[in-house]
Amino acid sequence: MLETFALDVTLIRGSGACLFDEHGEEYLDFLSQYGALPFGHNPERGWAALRDAHQAQLPSMVQPLRSPEAERLACKLAEVTPGDLAITTLTNSGAETVEAAIKLARIRTGRSVILSTRNGFHGKTLGALSATGKPLYQQGFNAPAPDFDYLPFGDLAALEARLVAQGGEIAAFIFEPIQGEGGVICPPEGYVEAAIALCRKYGVLTILDEIQTGLGRTGQLFACSGFREVPDMLLLSKALGGGLMPIGACIVRPSAWDDRFGRLHSSTFANNGLAATVACATLDQLLEDNGALIRQVAENGAYIRARLEALQRDYPDVIREVRGRGYMLGLEFQPLEERGDSAIMAHAGLNGGVTALIASYLVNVQKVLTAPLFNDSRVLRLQPPLILDRTGLDRAVEALAVVCDILHRSDYHALVRHLVARRHKTEAAAPASEALSCETPAAEPAPLPATEPVKGRFGFVIHYTEDEDIFRSDPSLRQFSDSELDDWKAWVKRLGPGFVRQIPDVVSKTGEVASGWLLSVPMLPADMRGKGRNEARQMIAGAVDLAGAEGACRVGLGAFTSIVTRGGETVTGRGVPITSGNTLTTVSAVKAITQLCRRTGLSLQDAHVVVVGASGAIGQLGAMLLARRAGSMTLVGNAKNPFAPRLLSKVADEIRLSLAEAPQDAAWTPGRLAQSMRNGMEGQGLSWTTDLGPALAEADIVLVATSSDTVLVDPTQLRPGTLVCDVARPPNVASADLSGSGVLVFDGGLVSPPSAVDLGPFQTLPDNIAWGCLSETMLLALSGETGDFSIGSSLSLTGADRLATLAETHGFEPAAPQWYGTLVTEDELDGFASSVRAHLDGGRVVNLVA
Repeated sequence: MLETFALDVTLIRGSGACLFDEHGEEYLDFLSQYGALPFGHNPERGWAALRDAHQAQLPSMVQPLRSPEAERLACKLAEVTPGDLAITTLTNSGAETVEAAIKLARIRTGRSVILSTRNGFHGKTLGALSATGKPLYQQGFNAPAPDFDYLPFGDLAALEARLVAQGGEIAAFIFEPIQGEGGVICPPEGYVEAAIALCRKYGVLTILDEIQTGLGRTGQLFACSGFREVPDMLLLSKALGGGLMPIGACIVRPSAWDDRFGRLHSSTFANNGLAATVACATLDQLLEDNGALIRQVAENGAYIRARLEALQRDYPDVIREVRGRGYMLGLEFQPLEERGDSAIMAHAGLNGGVTALIASYLVNVQKVLTAPLFNDSRVLRLQPPLILDRTGLDRAVEALAVVCDILHRSDYHALVRHLVARRHKTEAAAPASEALSCETPAAEPAPLPATEPVKGRFGFVIHYTEDEDIFRSDPSLRQFSDSELDDWKAWVKRLGPGFVRQIPDVVSKTGEVASGWLLSVPMLPADMRGKGRNEARQMIAGAVDLAGAEGACRVGLGAFTSIVTRGGETVTGRGVPITSGNTLTTVSAVKAITQLCRRTGLSLQDAHVVVVGASGAIGQLGAMLLARRAGSMTLVGNAKNPFAPRLLSKVADEIRLSLAEAPQDAAWTPGRLAQSMRNGMEGQGLSWTTDLGPALAEADIVLVATSSDTVLVDPTQLRPGTLVCDVARPPNVASADLSGSGVLVFDGGLVSPPSAVDLGPFQTLPDNIAWGCLSETMLLALSGETGDFSIGSSLSLTGADRLATLAETHGFEPAAPQWYGTLVTEDELDGFASSVRAHLDGGRVVNLVA
């Protein structure tokens, strides 16, 4: 992820609030290692303490004997912490400090339940992870462990209700005075002290996690400084080590202490003399001159917050909220994906990447180091070293103002251009094998656990079908040069599958409702072929898993995602039903051909139909459906495929068998081809070939349904009166001016659903038109179908007839004909009808190809 978002800058030197890379570029550190660098990098006071310890040859570790430096630190902590907090257990990290507090609470009370808050963060060891109220971090680790539960942060009523109902089972309530990773969330005024008092009333210990807020970060030595009600345990780490040593401390009131814990809990590296020496120097520096540095943090914190709030007023469409106190601030951005003007921002917004993109721009372009918050991907963390002055604060705010202006103007090209520039530079410098190694697909992961399917909820997988799709969904990216665009296409693949759009409700004629998600596989058809096929399949499988984890009752595959998965075969069995969408695409295309024949006077019963790509799933089903009504038919396959003749022969056999087995009272009116088959004339009217040109020269109707991503048909070379339906995506029929040609071309497989479809930046069709594959996905979700559908290279006529009935029931009809995004006008239809009549009047004969 760091490499993808260009957050893997190599920093080789740091001094105070400044960092320097291998090229000597200077960066402003506005992160301070999540608050662990109170005095910035290489603080002189800390190093001086270590040099003095080295000069004095102080022992660093003397377990199990007494550690004078650890005792000195414990005495200092007892002096500066509020109330009677006095007994310290030293640890090596914040998470270990939380573990110690949980153990002490349980042995002291004899109870097991640990309460914490939703969206809180307390670390990632198993006990700390169990107290962390974020399921994302717990998945796969059998967490939370038993006897952990969660309450809403800031809700005193919920806390008291739980204490009343279960107080006799609860050992402790652990919470943060400001939720750091949760989004820099400040609770209501008075909440922290009131929560401590409530817990004390019901005999439950309180553990206040000040690992991030403590030691000056909020403009006070501790967030609980000045409280009358102090917690039973106060947890510190991060800043305690002065940015040089890992150390943590659990400071406990005598009434909460238990000697059994003291005898049983130990750590090899805790009570480390060197870490304690630096921690003592840290406290001295924070407290000198009556806490002048902390007072400065309070004043400067108010100053930068005012500047950020002014920025919010200037850009309300970009910044939703400014939160926090002192030098612990968070900037929440608006849900930029809701603008509907950018595919990349939609992907970033719905998959937790907005602040990663912003942080990437800030560090690479503005040279200001920040980071997203772990629990809330819309919030940018602003945690400078406590020593940073207003000049540094102003520099950061000015950099943020540039970001806001970029987002306000929707100039996403400016936000991401450095990513492709850096990629180009990096890959040019790397050996070929190294440059290519990141493209090697890993083994496909096991499916994500699916949630219980929700009726009517679906997922639909899309991808770019051509370069123009990139610009349609991200207009600002037209500023890329050709080489930058190539680099962008390579970079965006690295994002992998992800949500890009929530689709509003689709309401059936019957009143049933479906809604779902668009999921993106950011690849072009050319990327999905050959060596890219495995990578594409893995991405598509990942998209299916994401949808399943969100409770989708069905996932549909769009365009090439169906082709590369063999009509969905390779992604079935992942806990959610799959549809390739090919059946309704075909049914709608054939129904549209039938309607246009009726509208323009073209006799389908006598017409010669040419099916290009007849051995594919859509081509084969389309051929079988059209064979019921057509006058004659030629199946066309790929001349470059040595197996094409055999495949086409098999399709011809399937057509003959389907026509022979069709009931005599079928709802459709048989054309000359079907009649000849019923009369035992199996050889007449049906042929196959791999020679496209001659086949097209004889066509009255052409159905194009190949998996090729290139243009195959030049409509200007077709004879007047020819109707062409191009189902292929990307199109296989060349765009051309057909005025006066007598040829009519339209995009097949497009559907008019029962209610408008809004795909935001991916809306390449009018709101009242949807792709057939998306429509099939919606239709099956509305209908409550529970099995896979349209899977594989052979689609059944039975399934097609069933889907046609469902489509009519729910109100899915073929869309009004259009071609390359332009609706076919009534005048154009009338002109084509005239061309058809002229040729009929001229005695045009429909070929029966033997």
